[in-house]
Amino acid sequence: MFLTACLFCWGCQGVPDWPESGVANADWVQDAIAWRLQTGLDACGETGRAVDALTLEWIAASPAVRVEITTNEWPVLRHYPELKTPLIQALAWRELQEMKYEKEALVRLLRRVVRKTDGLKSSRVRPYLKHKPTRTS
Repeated sequence: MFLTACLFCWGCQGVPDWPESGVANADWVQDAIAWRLQTGLDACGETGRAVDALTLEWIAASPAVRVEITTNEWPVLRHYPELKTPLIQALAWRELQEMKYEKEALVRLLRRVVRKTDGLKSSRVRPYLKHKPTRTS
């Protein structure tokens, strides 16, 4: 039981404290996204999902951040729509950091998220990130 508790704590290490009164601000969102992009989609259970929800809510309401995704540019989303959340977060984080959009860096980041997600197999997702999906019969 102690070992299980330690493993849970290890997986959630670094999660930022919840914002005061549950209202996110730009600093908290930057910290939360930076933490979230270092974990898998399934990391920290409800805590991870709550961080995703609050960051996405803030991004959607923020006049300072505009995230636009062209599906043709990201065909991986057609087959793995669950990667939309980390992609939106990464694009927003780059904008908040005033960093230039670099697709190759974003692809590497998505690969890292896939590797850290138990429900996804990197070998199956990788071809879609490279725009070379495998053919199945």
